[in-house]
Amino acid sequence: MIPRHYMVANARNRLKSYIELYLKEEIMEEAVVHNVDDFVRFLELAAISDGEMLNYENVAADCGVSANTVKSYYKILCDTLLGFEVPAYSKVIKRKLTKASRFYFFDVGIANYLTGRHHLAPKTPEYGHAFEHLVMQEIVAYLGYSDSEEKLTYWHTYDNLEVDAVIGDARVAIEIKSTDSVQASHKKGLAEFAKEHPNVKQILVSRDRVTRRRGDVDLYYVTDFFKELWEGTIV
Repeated sequence: MIPRHYMVANARNRLKSYIELYLKEEIMEEAVVHNVDDFVRFLELAAISDGEMLNYENVAADCGVSANTVKSYYKILCDTLLGFEVPAYSKVIKRKLTKASRFYFFDVGIANYLTGRHHLAPKTPEYGHAFEHLVMQEIVAYLGYSDSEEKLTYWHTYDNLEVDAVIGDARVAIEIKSTDSVQASHKKGLAEFAKEHPNVKQILVSRDRVTRRRGDVDLYYVTDFFKELWEGTIV
């Protein structure tokens, strides 16, 4: 994550300066792209679709450039470490799976700044997206800092069943919900994934403040999850 931007009096200015510096030093001075204005527009659209399955054609249509150009723009973001892709889990057991990767900016603050999301209200879709992004970037950070060889993927079926994060060969499955009260419906994706992978460790991360085990699923309050993640007890 960006050092200390969450502790300063005006984080928005810090994020604004970061984006401007990135565009000046990484893009303009290195002449990475031919049209910086198109790339700036792309950044905004990439932030809007942050955490969603990559669809180059849709983004290209909104940007007014080709799908191949959009694909190259995403590669630039990954190559310059401004973002990362989470590939789709590909081991088919019964259900047909989607194959597109998901893209996340390396820090949720970047996505929030680019989309103008400055005051996120709980129980809104924007808050849910940001919450998922925060947890995902923490998982990615842990896997990187711990030199883990475990691969991070996500599971999504053609009938829209989903698990946000799968670690290893179905060793750990993590669903992320911004709710403050976990319900049975929130565990549906995990339950269906476990039917195909019965030995998987099932985890649901949320804002529900009581960390506990319910059935086969470990329910974690988000800060408890972060603590155990970095203590090495999750992965």
